[in-house]
Amino acid sequence: MEQALEQTIVLEDSREFKALIVDDMPINRSLARIFLEKNNFEIMEAENGQEALDHYNREKPDVVLMDICMPIMDGIEAMKRIRKLNKEEGVIPIIAFTSGEHDESQSELIKKGFSEYLLKPFKEKDLFDKLSKFIAFHDSPSNNNPAKGFALID
Repeated sequence: MEQALEQTIVLEDSREFKALIVDDMPINRSLARIFLEKNNFEIMEAENGQEALDHYNREKPDVVLMDICMPIMDGIEAMKRIRKLNKEEGVIPIIAFTSGEHDESQSELIKKGFSEYLLKPFKEKDLFDKLSKFIAFHDSPSNNNPAKGFALID
């Protein structure tokens, strides 16, 4: 199985950071979208793994927040397929974005190929603490704008 993500990707400062939020519950997508949009992230949303693959193929997000339990295609299968598609382009951070109502532990999800794990419900600080493992902050983040001056680094 894939190892947990150990590197990140460099983005040009002028480029907007793209995040794909995948969850079958609209309220969960909305909360993540609000936190990310207010910090200048471009957002794509999907409500199942198949939609996530479609978005990934068209728009090449820089990071994915992936729910585990979803209809049509679950998050584990979608993550594995994105990893296969992504091999030539470098490793993309895929964060398990879950309520924990599944049979997989946090360490099992990391061993399967997820980069990190975010337990729902979450606070804005929780989200940016996880993202900070893949994002270098150029300035000290403020409480109002944790992603100010961010760039992904290799």
